[in-house]
Amino acid sequence: MDGHLPIFTIPALPDPEKLPAAAAKYIQRHGNEIEYLTKLDAYYRGKQDILYRVKDADLSNNKLVCNHAKYIADFTSAFLIGEPVTYTSKNDITALTDALAAADASTQDIDLAHDGAIFGRSYELIYLNEDAELKLAKISPLNGFVVYDDTVEQKPMFGVHYYPTYDENGVLTGYKGSICTDTYMQDILLSPSHGLLSNGEPVDHYFGKVPLNEIYNNAERMGDFEVVMTLMDAYNTLQSDRVNDKEQFVKALLVIKGQVLGDTDEESAETYNAIRKQGVITLDQGSDASFLTRQLDEGSVEILSKSISHDIHKFSCVPDMSDENFAGNVSGVAMKLKLLGLEQITKFKERYFSEGLKYRLECIANVLKVQDGAAVSVKDIAMQFTHSLPANEVELAQLISMLTGTVSQETLISRLPFVKDPKEEIKAVSKEKQENAERMVNSMMHGDEHTHINDV
Repeated sequence: MDGHLPIFTIPALPDPEKLPAAAAKYIQRHGNEIEYLTKLDAYYRGKQDILYRVKDADLSNNKLVCNHAKYIADFTSAFLIGEPVTYTSKNDITALTDALAAADASTQDIDLAHDGAIFGRSYELIYLNEDAELKLAKISPLNGFVVYDDTVEQKPMFGVHYYPTYDENGVLTGYKGSICTDTYMQDILLSPSHGLLSNGEPVDHYFGKVPLNEIYNNAERMGDFEVVMTLMDAYNTLQSDRVNDKEQFVKALLVIKGQVLGDTDEESAETYNAIRKQGVITLDQGSDASFLTRQLDEGSVEILSKSISHDIHKFSCVPDMSDENFAGNVSGVAMKLKLLGLEQITKFKERYFSEGLKYRLECIANVLKVQDGAAVSVKDIAMQFTHSLPANEVELAQLISMLTGTVSQETLISRLPFVKDPKEEIKAVSKEKQENAERMVNSMMHGDEHTHINDV
């Protein structure tokens, strides 16, 4: 099974009494995808194919995992959501941003970006707790999915999240799950074979949309290291065999010419053991001893190792930050050129992540309207992503100095990576200038008074 797992579709939403049975069938289909999704999760955690390699017992079989999968997924997700997403609008969106802050949406965003980098998709459940407080929960792609209509719009029809249940002996007893449509939620109970056992009564919600939000990592719903998994396998094998060759070299055969070390097998065995323990051998004149070993072409192996490593970073578009080319004194332009590939794939990731965040905002706005009567417009909200890109602050300062008077102060200050809120920074600078001016005036006035007193 490849990474292009199908999107689940349905012609129309079944009636409430028929939906649980329909959802059970989609859960069974989702179960067929678990093997591949589990493999992606295993690769990220370092449980890669090299660990299951089998060789003859008398041969060295080191199993080294060079975990490029974790490096890539951690790097791309941190680069995408290096800083919390900021929301701006010409309208008052305080109620919306307060709800996001209370739900710790910035932490949730990091988790969702991380799942997307591994699985190619991520899911969050938007819900209200017992106190009617807005909450966000990350749902693993191993435990959830969304079913869409079969039109070009791909409108979400219902979502499902479920998890296995076990008895005290660790035996699978079935699955518990929940279905959510755009108007209600409903609990279900399944058998170990995904057959529907029972379902609860539908419970209305007021999100106005299916509250299980699926966020794509890219158009293909592929993880960031899927395209280089075979290269990672080759690199693991090469590195493992390098160690194997070293061990086989140590276990080299001793070849003795022109002499017999014993008249019987027992005598020969005793002599061999003595040589092994003492590390010394005495030979008659004209005899010779040498080791039979393989010639290790370490230079060629190192070239191949670097070539595979380079291809892994090239095709994943994730730079090797240990490369000497990433020196601390490179210019901002040079750094951007080195990170161009990463910037490009991040733009795609950002586009789909923005769609997911907009969907979340619409759900929250619908609930706020019902709860507090607060009508918050989502259409005019702009989202700003700040990527974790190394910056040459000296170059930025020079650029700001050159463009002062040509570009607005807010735009210039927003370019500084250590400034979180340009508007607040401008206010702080203005206040500081005013205080300094007042302090100078007061100093001059007190200086004049002191002069007059001395004259008297």
